[in-house]
Amino acid sequence: MSMEDKRAHERLDGLEQVIKNHIEAHAVFEKAITENTILTREIADNTSEMVALFKGVKGLRTFVVWGTPIVVAYLAVLAYLRGWK
Repeated sequence: MSMEDKRAHERLDGLEQVIKNHIEAHAVFEKAITENTILTREIADNTSEMVALFKGVKGLRTFVVWGTPIVVAYLAVLAYLRGWK
């Protein structure tokens, strides 16, 4: 084997190692991205549940704000009509 062939083989071996290292690093990034995607979806699900809860609480608040005076007024009129003191 000539010196040029030996250098060519060494360069090819070096390039193969670089590619192997790149593939391994790429696999690590893919795994991290997959884990991040799963966590992001879980956070989105939890957030949507909290938004639904807050909307429900907001609806309850609206009912209390508007419903309470109406019920009080109704009871006051009913008491007045029945002659309660």
